[in-house]
Amino acid sequence: MAEILKPKHETLEVGGEISYSEGRRAWNLIRLKHDLLKEFPQLKERREKFNYKMIMHRSFEDLKKAISKMDKDDAVPIFLFLCRK
Repeated sequence: MAEILKPKHETLEVGGEISYSEGRRAWNLIRLKHDLLKEFPQLKERREKFNYKMIMHRSFEDLKKAISKMDKDDAVPIFLFLCRK
């Protein structure tokens, strides 16, 4: 199983843009901001391999159940909101 990275400091809120990929014909590229990289310095290690896991819950009740399970696993979720300008 993959190791879950944990933030180093406090609550952080950053925003950015999603880039369009002509090859994939979709808005699929999110660049991580410097402030986020400060929280996860492991992401600067070039020789390491990283991936992501995204979970989308269909209801707030399902989300609450998942958060209670994460609390037991010592995992910290990152909320991602997709926004239209």
